[in-house]
Amino acid sequence: MPALSASQQQFIDERFRAKVNALDLFLQISNSNVFSARFNENTSEYVGFEKFNFTTESTWNKVISGLEGIILNSNYKEFKTISVAVSNQLFTLVPSALFDEKELSTYLKFNHLIEDESQFRYYFNKIEAFQAVVIYAIPRALDFMLQAKLPPLQLNHFSIPLLEAINIQVWRKQDLLVHIQNNQFEVIYAPNKKLTFFNSFSYQSTEDFIYFLLYVMEQLQLDRETVNLNLWGEFEEKSAIYEMLYKYIRSITIGERPKDVQFSAVLSELPKQYHFSLFNQHLCG
Repeated sequence: MPALSASQQQFIDERFRAKVNALDLFLQISNSNVFSARFNENTSEYVGFEKFNFTTESTWNKVISGLEGIILNSNYKEFKTISVAVSNQLFTLVPSALFDEKELSTYLKFNHLIEDESQFRYYFNKIEAFQAVVIYAIPRALDFMLQAKLPPLQLNHFSIPLLEAINIQVWRKQDLLVHIQNNQFEVIYAPNKKLTFFNSFSYQSTEDFIYFLLYVMEQLQLDRETVNLNLWGEFEEKSAIYEMLYKYIRSITIGERPKDVQFSAVLSELPKQYHFSLFNQHLCG
């Protein structure tokens, strides 16, 4: 079992600490950490955030025991509703016109090596605005544990709230969107709400990051002098990645929190670009 560090961050609005049964809980789970957000639907306000880290990134089978520990030691079952978004790269997009619910594993195998299909549960979510379907898989053992240990929950892939949030705004031809996670980042190109490109890349170094990003820009024929790079996710403005980007790209915009909801003052310590997918899970109805 991978060791779990104590909660790395916790910001809870004291007005709601003892009123969790009136709140919705959003979880985002990966093989390196767990994020949670507390949401008051009555006032459309996020009122809490918590982060747990695994001390080392591990395989999903090893992570599951750690997740059980978090669930058993938390009051998650007391919340009004619970929504879980799984963050992994085992996903793909298919145009709605070509989608067949009976072929979920087939779609994934076009882009991913899946040696044993029986080890996974396959899901899909429709993104009506983009006329696309996100197809994803999670380890069967993880799915079983979540269904057994938590009350009835809504399950999504982390890309769902990300895409729903992107759809709310109108992007110009010069806008390229980048969402940064731990050792993973997503690139989205959706000028005038037409989803043209969406992919996820693993990276181990700043050089990896910039290589993949510039390659995508070349394929999309985006000029480094005129493109506007919009950045969200877990990065610091003085980080090596950010400084490297400025060497290659003239215009960079740091993304902000969703504007269709409110945020309790206790969350002001979190940088405005952090946890963009998590803080848009309220869009997943």
